[in-house]
Amino acid sequence: MSNHDKDFSFETLSVHAGEKPDPITGAVAPALIRTKTFKQPQFGKEGVWQYSRGKNPTRSILEEKLAALEGGGDATVFSSGVAAEAMFFLTLNPGDHVLFCHEVYGGTFRLMEQLFKRWGIAFDFIEFKSFEHVSKYIRPTTKYFFVETPTNPSLHIVDLALVKKISEKTRISFVVDGTFAPPCSTQAFTYGAETVIHSLSKYIAGHNDVIAGAVITKNKELHEKLKFMQKTVGAILSPDECYRVIQEAKTLTLRWKRVSKSAQKIALFLSRHAKIKRVLYPGLSSHPEHRVAKRQMKNGFGAVISFETKTSSLAKLKSCVEKVTENGLIVYGESLASPETILAYPPLMSHKSLSKKDRLSLGISDSFFRFSVGFEDPDDLIRELERGLRRL
Repeated sequence: MSNHDKDFSFETLSVHAGEKPDPITGAVAPALIRTKTFKQPQFGKEGVWQYSRGKNPTRSILEEKLAALEGGGDATVFSSGVAAEAMFFLTLNPGDHVLFCHEVYGGTFRLMEQLFKRWGIAFDFIEFKSFEHVSKYIRPTTKYFFVETPTNPSLHIVDLALVKKISEKTRISFVVDGTFAPPCSTQAFTYGAETVIHSLSKYIAGHNDVIAGAVITKNKELHEKLKFMQKTVGAILSPDECYRVIQEAKTLTLRWKRVSKSAQKIALFLSRHAKIKRVLYPGLSSHPEHRVAKRQMKNGFGAVISFETKTSSLAKLKSCVEKVTENGLIVYGESLASPETILAYPPLMSHKSLSKKDRLSLGISDSFFRFSVGFEDPDDLIRELERGLRRL
């Protein structure tokens, strides 16, 4: 089928984009090609496929599917979400400047602060709240705006329509990390983004069995640079992992709707609980950017809920986590968007590399938790949470 055929719905593209039955066997499932080397057609003539680091048929199917799901552009996939970011930033030159939204994933912050800063890439973290505010930070060397929405872990919503206006006025392209709002929710290209980055490990794969990342861009020159990075740096995704993402992406909308419905119920429960100080979930009317989220996100608001407890006593928090996870329904660990429900503590996990001052400036206090709702019955999860919260 045509990858970018606008006559097909997102759900149909999820199943069919990039794929067709095998012409020899008629197999409906895509081919998993594990070979590293391909026989060349003749002496002095290069075939389409040469060496799997540069190009692999299974990887190409996934890249075609991802581009279709984003609504256009060209995709390159890498061995993790942060690898995808690193490859993107490697296309910059020393002296280039990037304006990031105020809060980004801790791994992104670490990548810039501890690696690319040493290579002469300049950057600032700002709030994208108005053209006038953003203009104060623009330099002649500013190459990109880079925004994440919803942000990790505070779930701030960056208004992409506003970013589009600022981008058009300044003629500075913008990049969206859409990990927390996959394309069944938000297609950033419709807001004028040039490039979209995903940690495929999260919602798009969604089964806690893959680490992968992708860059999808409408900039042909950038895409060619990223293909060069695949071949030259070698941070590629294996055919086996590509195959899993191809198959798992087919249920993306179903999974997103399911966890969004459950998370909405659990967020309401937490918002009314006496031991909870505040709840951050875009689906709640109390969320500061709820109106933007309603306009920008479709089919629900995702699996992730962040909340603060009224106590910040580490001893009490530890006791609470032990009780919450006692029966095994809820896992204490990193990451999100898995069939299993995961409770994370960002101060000692994703944002551990930040100074306490920087962490607190993002609203990540010592009593801050991130809760990723899985496929379990939400009532079971609420009971487990209630058991733990009694210890606070």
